[in-house]
Amino acid sequence: YAGRTELPESVKALFRPCAMITPDMDLICEIMLMSEGYSNGKVLARKFMMLYRLSEALLSAQKHYDWKLRAVKTTLNVAGGMKRADRTSTE
Repeated sequence: YAGRTELPESVKALFRPCAMITPDMDLICEIMLMSEGYSNGKVLARKFMMLYRLSEALLSAQKHYDWKLRAVKTTLNVAGGMKRADRTSTE
């Protein structure tokens, strides 16, 4: 991300290495939708992630497109706000 700088070697020496894995975006999406009040969170999460991955694959690779967890969470938070604003609408 913009503004990020490399740590100096003297600071790096103070940290232990650790293994990182990619997050399970499908599961995170499902849990976020359920916590936002969507009763069909599992189905909606599968559809959302399919659309998201398809968009990532088909749209041109440009810097302003963000396909990471931050963008997914922002989109789902907006969806939750819309759900809370209009409780009568269907999912």
